[in-house]
Amino acid sequence: MNIMPSIDHQYTDAEKARALPWSLANSFLGGIFVLWTFSGSVFLLFLNELGLPKSQIGIILSLFPFCGLLALGFAPTAARLGWKRVFLCMYGIRKFVMAGLLLLPWLLLHAGYRAALAWLFGVIIVFAVLRSLAETALYPWEQQYVPNNIRGKFTGASSLLGFLANMTALFIAGTVIGSRPGLAPYLTLQAAGCSLGLLGVMLMTRLPGGEPVRDAPAPRAHFSNMARALRDRNFVAFLGGLGAVTIGTVLFTSFLPLYVKEQLGVAPGLVVRLGMAGAIGSAVSSLLWGWAADRVGSRPVVMSAVGLSLLIPLGWLLLPREVAHAAVWCGVLFFAAGVIVGGVNIGANRLLFNGVIPREHSTAFTAIFYAWIGLVGGTAPLVAGGLLTAGAGWHARIGGITADGYALLFVLALGLTAMGWSLYARVRPDDRYTTRMVLRRLGQVVMRRGHALRDSE
Repeated sequence: MNIMPSIDHQYTDAEKARALPWSLANSFLGGIFVLWTFSGSVFLLFLNELGLPKSQIGIILSLFPFCGLLALGFAPTAARLGWKRVFLCMYGIRKFVMAGLLLLPWLLLHAGYRAALAWLFGVIIVFAVLRSLAETALYPWEQQYVPNNIRGKFTGASSLLGFLANMTALFIAGTVIGSRPGLAPYLTLQAAGCSLGLLGVMLMTRLPGGEPVRDAPAPRAHFSNMARALRDRNFVAFLGGLGAVTIGTVLFTSFLPLYVKEQLGVAPGLVVRLGMAGAIGSAVSSLLWGWAADRVGSRPVVMSAVGLSLLIPLGWLLLPREVAHAAVWCGVLFFAAGVIVGGVNIGANRLLFNGVIPREHSTAFTAIFYAWIGLVGGTAPLVAGGLLTAGAGWHARIGGITADGYALLFVLALGLTAMGWSLYARVRPDDRYTTRMVLRRLGQVVMRRGHALRDSE
């Protein structure tokens, strides 16, 4: 059954390409909103400032991805209502919901800690639900409004703007948080972030597509389509690789800012600014990764980037806790992670939409994809928080390496990332080039230039 709206054929690739700057502008504004409100080191330090134990922090962090499971049932409804309409409505409302955290100081003063904590959980749950419903509609809409022939370049440009957003957001956040103690700096950032995020949603109204799907499948047909999708071995292999890499990455990065603060002794304001190194790494590599994906295909990029990503948890594991100039070494690791994760995300995104998901079954496939991301993404911080809480009193030295809860997370990340690499290898290439062909060709070019250099001497 074709579930793409017939009106999609009214838009040419040239018309879609001309509208993409509006989406890129939203990437910039939305990136600032995300970093100042519910993601990354700012939100983690905010929860830590509230006095929450790591187990409760893990629960809160898991709520965002776990709500992605709602996509399984909501996807056909989003198609019937219109992907664009659903995205704009849900993403717009969630900004006002997140602004509800500004009431926390008043609740702490007049209602007590328990009431404030209940309000925090309530706001996060409602926000996470709205986010899930919006992004259930975003993925098929994005597959529609981004031309396939420039998807890699678009993703690279989006990553570059994400870099600018990260640099701007983290520099300002580090300055604001370092200026005074307490909750006030975090709430100031949240208020400003919600305003910028709402502006970004308004810009998305200029994008084409996303109209209601007249022949969207009924619930029974939708679940039949999802069952058919789960019998697609290529799709399942992609989900397996994506799941293993996601869990491995999120497992140790969820609490990485607290690790840098508590174990390496870096000040909170500087911890936030260290994220700028990751943003720089992503920026300097994103356009190259996007160009490479469009030129040789997505899977060679994914396989190369995931293989390199094994170096990141290994680097954190081997970094001595008592190292001099800890902030410098952390910056190097954050930079390397930005370079590598940029390649993983760009390659996987392009592989998913250009080679794994058939456009005629976009609703069912993207619903499973988003729900799967939610399941694995929610499991990782929950497990990480539990392991850190359970191993709070465990500390040993093994071969010069400090063995504790954090070290266990790094080791688990290594194993899961290696598993993800082997599963990604089973996914069909979306171009005529395989990873071995690309690496062989690259080796030939390097050797030829090396011979030419020696001959010239």
